[in-house]
Amino acid sequence: MKALERLFKLREALYEQEAALGIQDYSEIERSVLEFVSNQKQTTISEILKHPYFSKISLSTVNRVVAKLLSVGVIKSHQATDDKRKMHLSFCLNNCN
Repeated sequence: MKALERLFKLREALYEQEAALGIQDYSEIERSVLEFVSNQKQTTISEILKHPYFSKISLSTVNRVVAKLLSVGVIKSHQATDDKRKMHLSFCLNNCN
């Protein structure tokens, strides 16, 4: 029971932090992808999908979420220099639009 109580306290703290950042209205997967991208210097959709946390999330869902986050301007993308098919994603401290 104590473990569940601690887990709920962590969820409350996470919600408070997300509310302070203004992302509490994003879906769980949108928040997770945004938080993953912000934790990396740069990443790709493939790297997101390889992470164990996202193992049950489909490519189409991640593509949709990335497109939304790009459109709102909280992440940005740029083409890789080594492979023109690859797009690197990174977090925008201030709105990228």
